[in-house]
Amino acid sequence: MKNRLVAQLVVGGMLVTLMTVFIGCSSCKPGKPGPIGKYSIEVSLDESLKSSSVLVDLVGVNPADLPRWEAYDMGKYWQAGDTMRHDADKVVLNFVSGQTLTNSLSVTNSQWDRWKGQGVTHVLVLADLPGSQTSRPGNQDARRQILHLDQCQWAAKTKVLKVQVQRSGIKVLTPPRAL
Repeated sequence: MKNRLVAQLVVGGMLVTLMTVFIGCSSCKPGKPGPIGKYSIEVSLDESLKSSSVLVDLVGVNPADLPRWEAYDMGKYWQAGDTMRHDADKVVLNFVSGQTLTNSLSVTNSQWDRWKGQGVTHVLVLADLPGSQTSRPGNQDARRQILHLDQCQWAAKTKVLKVQVQRSGIKVLTPPRAL
């Protein structure tokens, strides 16, 4: 009788422990940042740009530098000799007229390790779009889209962040996590 009671208490305790572990393992809590993830970033050009040559920079940014990058004039960034562009820790995707409409940064690219060492939490997708553009802060500028690397920003099991560059601006195709 005593052994049976002890066995039931042990099994009950194990169940409570397992439930606590599974409930506590959810790393995405409302209002709190989650862990930083590594993603393949796939950039595609809209058909309307297939006859244009377009440069796209993927720039890794840490929280300390994010406000400066959000406010930086994109018209100035794309001018020849701009020091901000020169000094940026970036991957350049060059879309040449008439060639491929898709380019990507693989999750296995060594750039991710450099970015991790610098505490990168965001990747800026910056596109040198044809035509005149008005500089605006953050994602309001058609030439800039800020991707959060926080795993809680994206649907569970997201491995690829898909972005499309259109004449009107940069569009994120990967759906965010539902709230």
